[in-house]
Amino acid sequence: MRSPRLRMVALAAAPLLLLSACSTDGGTDGAGQSDDAAATSAAPTGDVSELAVDTSGDAPQITRDGEPLAEGELPFAVAQTQVEEVEAGDGDEVAEGDEVRVRYLSVNGTNGEEVLSTFAQEDPVTLDLSNELLFPAFLEELPGRRAGDGLLMALPPDAAFGNQGNSQLGIGAEDTLVFYMEIVDSAAPLTEATGEEVEPEEGLVEVEADGQNAATITIPDDAEAPDELVVQPLIEGEGAEVKAGQSIRVHYTGVKFSDGEGFDNSYDRGEPAEFPIGVGQVIQGWDEGLVGQTVGSRVLLVIPAEQAYGEAPDQDDESQTTAPAHELAGETLVFVVDILGAY
Repeated sequence: MRSPRLRMVALAAAPLLLLSACSTDGGTDGAGQSDDAAATSAAPTGDVSELAVDTSGDAPQITRDGEPLAEGELPFAVAQTQVEEVEAGDGDEVAEGDEVRVRYLSVNGTNGEEVLSTFAQEDPVTLDLSNELLFPAFLEELPGRRAGDGLLMALPPDAAFGNQGNSQLGIGAEDTLVFYMEIVDSAAPLTEATGEEVEPEEGLVEVEADGQNAATITIPDDAEAPDELVVQPLIEGEGAEVKAGQSIRVHYTGVKFSDGEGFDNSYDRGEPAEFPIGVGQVIQGWDEGLVGQTVGSRVLLVIPAEQAYGEAPDQDDESQTTAPAHELAGETLVFVVDILGAY
């Protein structure tokens, strides 16, 4: 049986800004375009070669004729996707389907205003090039590039959010998106935990895992269920630390502490699960146990009922009027989780 709150959230693996029109919902009027776009539409005669990047300050700035884009001739609009390399890197080549770590600045070509920049963040963001909902420009242009490359990209509406725009980001139906992107590095997605093995504390449940199949989890006959959450890394990965608000990609196996019976695993479904972490979208034990771990890790979680699906209801209490309890209510749960990615 499957735990409903561990089901995959399909589109959570990439920043909203970088997902194409079919996966977003921008505000439109009855004619299919935003009011702002109707007022600012312009013939798409721009050329990305007119733009440059000023990296002399604390953060990059996109310029036109030596001036910040917002202070120059506007609007800037293109009819088709245009890409220009402004800096050549000498790192490893990006392959199709890789996870690519990048930093980027995005600007609205209509008004020159910044839409989003990741340069103030300590860590780059990760683009999963196996996610077909990324902007086509990234899926088509990033493979074959190298770590260290700096790219200017101009995306017309039909290569980004389509004729609905994206009202949450302040992007109208006819706004060109301009990106400056630096490729930090890339790697093939992990399929199993990889890193340094960790000797678990004595007295915990026994785990046998090969990373290709559901783990075998054995509960010792004399084991007592813990009162508090147990978090035990079995392999310490070398990737980035998982942060609250990210989405993670994992393979996992889950059993009940009471009898060792398996109730869910991702391996039987043939693909990892993906979901937001640290924001209440999964059981509390996952949020608390996986935030702060590193990508590549294999983690054993032993989760008391109150941090899983709650205590079992009192069957003798006829005054209870709440919805039926979850089928795993009252159970201490045991998971072995391979953290394969965090975005």
